[in-house]
Amino acid sequence: MKRLSFIFFIFLFLVSTQGQTKSELETKRISIQSEIKQIGKRLQKTRENRKEALNNYLSLQSKIQKRAQLIETLELENSLLTQRVQRTTEVIFSLEEDTKLLEIEYGALLRQALRQKLSDSYISFIFSAKDFNEALKRWRYMNQYRAYRARQAQIIRETKTSLLRKKETLKKLSIEKEKILEEQLFQQQQLSLESRRRNKMYQSLKSNEKKLRAELKDQQDIAYQLKNAILNLISDDPKKTTTTISSSDLNLDFQRAKTKLKRPLADGIVVRFFGKQQHPTIKRIEIINNGIDILGNSSTTVSAVFTGQVSGQFTLPNGKKSVLIKHGDYYTVYSNLEQVFVSKDEPIQTGQEIGQLSPTENTLHFELWRQKSRLNPEDWLSPQ
Repeated sequence: MKRLSFIFFIFLFLVSTQGQTKSELETKRISIQSEIKQIGKRLQKTRENRKEALNNYLSLQSKIQKRAQLIETLELENSLLTQRVQRTTEVIFSLEEDTKLLEIEYGALLRQALRQKLSDSYISFIFSAKDFNEALKRWRYMNQYRAYRARQAQIIRETKTSLLRKKETLKKLSIEKEKILEEQLFQQQQLSLESRRRNKMYQSLKSNEKKLRAELKDQQDIAYQLKNAILNLISDDPKKTTTTISSSDLNLDFQRAKTKLKRPLADGIVVRFFGKQQHPTIKRIEIINNGIDILGNSSTTVSAVFTGQVSGQFTLPNGKKSVLIKHGDYYTVYSNLEQVFVSKDEPIQTGQEIGQLSPTENTLHFELWRQKSRLNPEDWLSPQ
């Protein structure tokens, strides 16, 4: 019986710990599927717009990356289910063995009782004793015997019930595993189709490389001007805030919010990433991005990622506006805005609308600085 209890303990422990992992994987899978859906809607809407060719290519590239992540998540889920199926099968085998042993022991107990005529009249057995002391011993013995037999019968019933439950669990796990495998196959097929479509888009963009190089130069000029404007504002910052929160408290609160900052564009897609990287279509050309570029889907309203105060706003030579918000020693930058809803020194709350993108040029450039050092915004923003 100790063996049986040990098996149950191990099984329950494995299910509880694996269950948490399974839940996390399911949450991640649902989140990635939602992002893929959003990108798909955006691509559907702008498919025929030639001005959006590069953004469409970047969106599709992002979609392919997300789908690859989804396939990886499905593989992990499948691996986890395989382990659970194997362990459940092992527990079922052990339970079946224990049931056989218990039934053999119970049968032996009944045969022994028959040989000793313990199944005869309970009263006659007690009163056939030679004296009172022997009668008392027989009475105690019979009570213990009956309790033991009842307990053995109960253990057999419980073991059989557990066995039925584990078989039902195994059946459900097998069905779930089959669904995951089907989903995995579907996603791999979609990935293959999207990869072929991306290659066609790449060839189309390559044929317009001269135009892309000119656009890249303009973007680099704007990025340089934006960086200088940000550094000037940070240098001129009076190092004070009119909000009710002190600068040190704001620093601590901002640091604690890492990986949890509200996204500035609700349903946006990150299409250009932070740091040095290869240009998506022009070979041997590296670009440096001081932040990230978030392509809007249905929303063009830009919101503050955290509590702070407007340090300043400025307009770049291309006519687009930018807002700099101070959060203690940290600064967030919202650029490429068509309209600005806030003014200098205004206190800002998390999620407050600070500006609007153009419906036709709905890509937000977002940066995060700590004093004069650039940080990767994706390390700080919450997952979608």
